[in-house]
Amino acid sequence: MTFINKRNMYGNEYNACALCEYQRELKLIKRLINISGKAVEQQSPNNAWSYEGICHSFAKTIVDYSKMAYDNVLLGHFHAVNMIIRTILENLVCLDIIVSNQELELWKYYWAYSYRETIYKSGRMPSQRDLDFLQKLYEDLDIPQEFYVKQGDKKAYIQRPYGWTYKINTNKQFTFENICKLIDSDAEYHGFSLMSDYSHGTSFYTKMHSLVFVGDMMVMFVNLYMNLYRMVTMYCWDKVAEDFDDVTDELESIFHRFIQYEEENFGNCE
Repeated sequence: MTFINKRNMYGNEYNACALCEYQRELKLIKRLINISGKAVEQQSPNNAWSYEGICHSFAKTIVDYSKMAYDNVLLGHFHAVNMIIRTILENLVCLDIIVSNQELELWKYYWAYSYRETIYKSGRMPSQRDLDFLQKLYEDLDIPQEFYVKQGDKKAYIQRPYGWTYKINTNKQFTFENICKLIDSDAEYHGFSLMSDYSHGTSFYTKMHSLVFVGDMMVMFVNLYMNLYRMVTMYCWDKVAEDFDDVTDELESIFHRFIQYEEENFGNCE
């Protein structure tokens, strides 16, 4: 059973107590996080500001957020877990887009976009030194002006969320829903949309919902598993340890039995 030291941290004791039924799942998820983390570290690049460096940053972020989600599961902060899963999904989709379009060097556009966002979101006007560095960055990365220069009355691509995908974004709709379509990944957007209820605080149901159901637990475990599995097979499959298959097979077996149980017992409910 999970123990929460109330002197040092807050926690939802009711939710944490429910975890006593899921010790096997918790151990497997932790093993999966550790295996994935070791595989990612073996891909550590020499140059952080490169295709390899940007991909490594996304992959490491997915592992780090998975650890945070796991810790919050133990604390019984299940809503926080879903908020973190939402962030993991966004990182996973961005990584997938960059890896799937390596020849287009989208990592360069992401880097320039990210650096510019950091400057302008600081709440102050960028200094001339900032602007000079940004211009030098465009030149060093060989980024065309069409990316960072305003087109008529419209914002420049670099000013838009996910504008760094403009080379493959034919309809120029820079929303998360649309960039999921760039990799035929509507499932990611569906999950992202569901988890957004926990992040935005707009769902009355999530505020009132305090009971812990088996399905709620399995959704958390499935999301953590699927996101790590996708990241590993996409980014560092050749670096993964042999026990990766053992852990994922066992988790899939658990999930399959749960789905089978749900269909047998509740499949005919209208």
